[in-house]
Amino acid sequence: MAKRTINLPTQRTLIAVLYSVWTLATPVCADLIAYTSFEDLWVPPTRTLYTDTGDESVDHFLSNRPNQPLVNWVQTEVDSQVLGFSSFYLNTRNNVGLTDGDHVGVTSFRTGFSAYPDGSQGFQMSDTDGLMITTLDSVDLGGFHNPVVSLNLYVANTGWELDDQIRAWATVDGATEIDLLNTQGQDIDKLTIEGIWTTLSASLTGYTTATLAFELDCNSGKESIFVDNINFTGEVVPVPGACLLASLGMGVASVWLKRKKI
Repeated sequence: MAKRTINLPTQRTLIAVLYSVWTLATPVCADLIAYTSFEDLWVPPTRTLYTDTGDESVDHFLSNRPNQPLVNWVQTEVDSQVLGFSSFYLNTRNNVGLTDGDHVGVTSFRTGFSAYPDGSQGFQMSDTDGLMITTLDSVDLGGFHNPVVSLNLYVANTGWELDDQIRAWATVDGATEIDLLNTQGQDIDKLTIEGIWTTLSASLTGYTTATLAFELDCNSGKESIFVDNINFTGEVVPVPGACLLASLGMGVASVWLKRKKI
């Protein structure tokens, strides 16, 4: 009986396919779980103010206002990795809050820096005259090894006061809070975070869900922060047995490659 020959291109193609399966079945660093850079969201003209119509003496959710920067956004696409967000005001200063009109919400405005770390938009908080908190959608960390949350923060270079506060943190599994930054009780002017984009991050290993939030409590128009490039990343957990099967296939294919005839 005549021997059948497998040409080398076919063998090499087989190995390439098996290698791709093996690669996909093996954990890869920094797979994206969820994110937002506040891109592709509507923004008003650059210097448009957001004006809260709620009672500044009472803690309350902030509502989007017509033709003003977005302080809330709901993700409506199924299975999208882009995070929605909502904002809240707390009366910590018995002041006017955001009822006097302030630069807060999604913006393309830049002051003190030439570009956003990712894209052309970010989220600004300024002159809150109380505490403003923005909270992102909860993220499911199941199926990922070594998850990490990160964001880029820009802090205006100005004369911050001791009662001003900047904080970014993740609430994991509905209870525990993990700080990425918390300036409470510290002099912001001494933290070397002003006038530059700083990357903040925290490990979320061991937890199944995480919700990121950031806040500002200040009382001056020059006191401002910008947030951009929020990412939840991790290593995909491989399907049980996939790596073993792919590795065995790689071994068999390698033997075939060494043989010119079957």
